Amino acid sequence: MPRMKFRAPSVRRRTVATLAAAWVLAAPAAGKVYADSDDRTVAEALVSQLDRLAHDAPARARITAEALSRTREALERGTRLRGAGDEAHAKTADGLAREWAETGRDLVRAAEAESAAADLRRKAMNEQAQVGRARALVEEGIARVGRLRAQIDEANGASADKASTGNNKADKADKKRTAVEVHDGPPKPAKTNEETR
Repeated sequence: MPRMKFRAPSVRRRTVATLAAAWVLAAPAAGKVYADSDDRTVAEALVSQLDRLAHDAPARARITAEALSRTREALERGTRLRGAGDEAHAKTADGLAREWAETGRDLVRAAEAESAAADLRRKAMNEQAQVGRARALVEEGIARVGRLRAQIDEANGASADKASTGNNKADKADKKRTAVEVHDGPPKPAKTNEETR
């Protein structure tokens, strides 16, 4: 299958992640099949899976390169030993090939787990930064509300002081006042007691 270069990197990453997840989920079921098979069959099946995965994800190819080359060397050695009639050593070489193939599979799983952990860590750090920014905004809002309350209390206190100060001045002014009568024209003569009767 030709490689599609026109896909966006995010589409390729999702495709690779989906394939890797499917492969990881299918591996335990495949392990039951491999348990019944001989080492050579298991090693060859794992090599084909790892080759497909390496083709889909070049980063994984670097991870599994050594394990795949050693697996192929051990399979080739087993074939040569079988050709020479040494079945016991051929089975040992097939067992070694299976071990290397399983090591390659485990390396891919470990890399997937590390990648997922790094993604989760990055997300957690982003969330933590958002929480920090939100906390700062909330604290700033609380401080602003406190300042506004203080200004309101100060304004209410000043108006109450003015009102009470105004009343106190009026009271003091009332105490100092004396009644004065003002009349038009010359004052009239004072009446005597007899005239008032």
